[in-house]
Order: sequence, then structure tokens, then C-alpha cells
Amino acid sequence: MASFVRVTALIWADIVAWYAVWVMMTYLTNVWKLEVTHAAAIVNVFMGAAIIMPIGMAFMVDTFMGDYSMLLLSSLAYSFGMSFLAMSTPPVLAEAVGTCSAYEPDCIGNTQKVLFYTALALIAVGVAGHVTSLVSFINHQIETVDKDFHSKWKLPFQFGAFIVVILLSIIGGIALPYIKPWSTRFGIPAIFTVLATVLFLSGSCSYNYVSPQGRSLTTVFRVFVASASKILCGLPKDANNLYGSCRLDVDTLPHTQSLRCLDKAAIIVPTETLENQEQNRWKLCSVTEVEETKISLRMIPILITLIMCGVVSSVGATYFLEQANHMNRKLQKWRPEG
Repeated sequence: MASFVRVTALIWADIVAWYAVWVMMTYLTNVWKLEVTHAAAIVNVFMGAAIIMPIGMAFMVDTFMGDYSMLLLSSLAYSFGMSFLAMSTPPVLAEAVGTCSAYEPDCIGNTQKVLFYTALALIAVGVAGHVTSLVSFINHQIETVDKDFHSKWKLPFQFGAFIVVILLSIIGGIALPYIKPWSTRFGIPAIFTVLATVLFLSGSCSYNYVSPQGRSLTTVFRVFVASASKILCGLPKDANNLYGSCRLDVDTLPHTQSLRCLDKAAIIVPTETLENQEQNRWKLCSVTEVEETKISLRMIPILITLIMCGVVSSVGATYFLEQANHMNRKLQKWRPEG
């Protein structure tokens, strides 16, 4: 289970690091003195990139990278990003670049700005990579454990990891706001992230590596490529002549009449042998794979309706924080920090 603990450390570091990123709105308005709309635009672009990139990264993982390579790349990006974020605060490089060390806009030079925006890009890559591969890679490590040990200790280990996640969330939410210097507030998560990455790399020889499996997203791209390559081919009158239409497997999906253009991915070209066509998965797809792609396309109108949910959720990391930053937080004689 040592491999499980090493990989889980990335989750623990992510929690601490994400808190530092979550208060970015306050940093931009208090230190950089940006307008609320300008700061919100920066934060929303960063958050949006971190949410959208897993789609492309999932395709890369399924096609040629695998979960370990994606975790390695994203963890390094996360570590450099958090380090650059801490270095972008005025006191860290004040002497090196000849600027003042106060948390004021005049003390933020071009070097700090370059480090800051580079840090946001790297952190977005790190977040997206972890979202894509972290959970599946942890599951691969659990599957390699001896069955007796697995059945006896799986739940205790998962419960322990869950408790640590809860404790870190509480500590991050309560303790970090009392740390006033932004260089320290960003520096502590940077240290956690670097240590978690080093711990993850230390177990590289003991991990269970799983080759790319070509999951659902890859299937969608394969159907698009295969149907485009046969755009000049005519569809057979009988759908039973399509590849894989006569299979009686449990997971087989029946052929439908909608989006017929995608059916060309399942056309068996008569000028080539079936064996040769089956060897190239990007030129011949089964009817079930075509139908799975059709289902994905039919879900797009539903997904479009969720755009407003994204707009509402974006308020939490921008205007909601700015409102809390200006409210009277005093409760009798106690004033909680924020």
C-alpha cells in the first residue's frame, strides 16, 4: 500500500494548494489593486482553462500517454506553478529585480507579472492533469494489492485517507487566513506541492503501470476520423452489412437511423480484406462504437443548458470572495480572519 500512500499525497497537497488559488481574487484586488471586473476576468479565465483542459488531456491519456505520464507532467507543472506564484509576490524578488518589498502595485514589476501569469498557466495544467488521471491511477495501485490484504485493509486505508482530506480542508480553511504575508500564504502550499511531487516520484519503480486503454473519448474521435475517411463511400441499404451489427454480445447497441453520416465509420470497404481493416482501429469502427458516439452528440444540447450553472458557480471564487473581503466580520469581540 506504499504506492497508494504516495499517490494519495498528491490529493493532500492539492487541497492546500487549491485554497491558495481560491483566494486569488482577494490577492489581485488587495495587492495589485485591480478593478473587481479585471480581477474576476483573470480568475475566471484561469478556472475555465482548468475545467476545460481535462477533455483534451483525457484524449491524450487514452491514446498514448497513460495515467502515470500525465500525473508526472501535471505534478511538475503544479510544483513549478505554485513556486512561481510564491516568487511573484513583491518581497521575494525585491532585491534581485530592484523593486520595493511592500504589498503595493508599485512594487510589482514586469518580472513579478511574468511569473504570476506563467504560474497560473502551469497551475491550470497541474489541476487539469490531476483531475484527469489521479483517481484512475490510484485505483490501478489498489488493484495490484494481494486479495486478502485488499479485502481486509481497503476500507481502513480509504477511511484514513478521507479523514486526512477532511482535516487538511479544515486546517487550510482556518489556519491559512491567519497568515498575513502573501508570500508565506502562497509559499506553504508550494512546499506541500513540491514535497508531494518528490514523494510521488520516489515510488516510480513500484507503481502498477497500465497502458492506454482507448476509452470513450478516444472512441468518439475514432468514429469521426473513420467516417471522414469514407465520406465518398455510400451507405449500404441493409444496416446488417455494417461492421459489428450482427454481434449478439450483451454490450452491443442496436443501430439507429439518426446521424447516418457517422454510420460510414462502420462501412466495410470491399477493396480490402476485413482482417486488414480490423487492424486499423482508426478506419473501421463497430456499430456499437458508432452508436456510443451518437449518444454523446445527442447529449450536447443538455450540456449547453449547464452553461448558466457554470456562470453561477464562477461567482463563488470572484464576487462572493470580494463581498466577504469587504464585509464586517466582527462577531462580538472576535474577528475571524479572511
